[in-house]
Amino acid sequence: MTQSFPIATPASGRRFNAGTVLAAAAVLLPPVAVEAPLGVAPLMTAVALALLAADAKRFCAGFQQLLPLAGLLAALAAWATASALWSILPQHSLFEGLRFLVLSAEGLIVLGAAVTLSAEQAKRLGLAAASGVVLAVLMLAIEGASDAGLSRLLYRIPPGMPVLFTRYDRGVTVLVLALFPALAGSRMRGWWGACLALAVTAAAWFMPSQAAEAALVAGLAAFALAYYMPRVTAAALAAGLIALAVYLPVATPSDQAVIALRHEAPWIKFSGIHRLLIWRFAADRIAERPLLGWGMDASRELPGGHEDFSKTLPEADIGMAMQAMPLHPHNAILQWQVELGLPGTLLGLAIVLWGLWRAGFKAQLERRSRAAALAWSASALVVALLSFGIWQAWWLSCLWLTSTFIAGISSDER
Repeated sequence: MTQSFPIATPASGRRFNAGTVLAAAAVLLPPVAVEAPLGVAPLMTAVALALLAADAKRFCAGFQQLLPLAGLLAALAAWATASALWSILPQHSLFEGLRFLVLSAEGLIVLGAAVTLSAEQAKRLGLAAASGVVLAVLMLAIEGASDAGLSRLLYRIPPGMPVLFTRYDRGVTVLVLALFPALAGSRMRGWWGACLALAVTAAAWFMPSQAAEAALVAGLAAFALAYYMPRVTAAALAAGLIALAVYLPVATPSDQAVIALRHEAPWIKFSGIHRLLIWRFAADRIAERPLLGWGMDASRELPGGHEDFSKTLPEADIGMAMQAMPLHPHNAILQWQVELGLPGTLLGLAIVLWGLWRAGFKAQLERRSRAAALAWSASALVVALLSFGIWQAWWLSCLWLTSTFIAGISSDER
């Protein structure tokens, strides 16, 4: 997603170099996410350390292109850490702020190394990204056909114990995001790219993660639009994000409106109704501390967050125990606002907008790579606005690695 200037270093001819490390990571990421999604964070740590050991000069050269991003991440980490001073969970906020700083440093290392890959290394990375996606699709197909045979073998799950396929939600999400680096590769043009996209679509369709399905649809639509109108696509994504940041806290429907929706549209899943109620609860807490927020990752202990909607709102007819705030708001914008207030929200938006600007306007990318970068952005935003906590280490690591693969695959373009 960034303009790059490949460099030649003494390490370039070694087998153990930045290109080799990133290619190995691209092969490993989707399969690891399918069977052990929390292992994505240790994988990124290992990749960052390996890159420093293989070729620290390459990272230093690439880092010069990332100074604005590094500054924004440092400012967000500093604000998140400082929020421990007023947080309702001061020790936890301090730890999470420092952990975000470490994750950001790791991400900058892998991205800084990726943007300086040679043309040959970029091609290998593209092939590796496609290979990782194919492996993950095959693993999901085996799991579906064998009643989670691989998981039962790895985790010693007894034959009689049922395995819910929601356990693969994270893996399918990573698979969807990993599709776009694969599509950016020069060898994934034409029918090869179409077949790969169809395989990922089939895998996502048969798994129960609706967020992953929505992200895939948004990503493929954005790819088609961005292929011909990249600036329009980038501007639309940026404008939509800003509009949500401004209006979402006030536009989220009230509890009574959600209850009315529940009765008028009973076909909506309980999880969807629950999500709307969570957003309303988060919006109410934002109104109580709009400037500073409640503290980094303090959503899990917001006042009233452990109340059960099935008891406090029986007319919603939810039928099961559902907390008002289960760990996080399932929406990155609301989480920024409720935890870090206005400064944290502005910094979070600035980071995303910087990436969209680079992908849509600034970086000198070939048409296919630019479309893949913007498609990845659309998919990532959908997931971030519907699903996981924005500070979760595995999720941040997934975002760093998959975006890094796109940057590395595009690194030989002028």
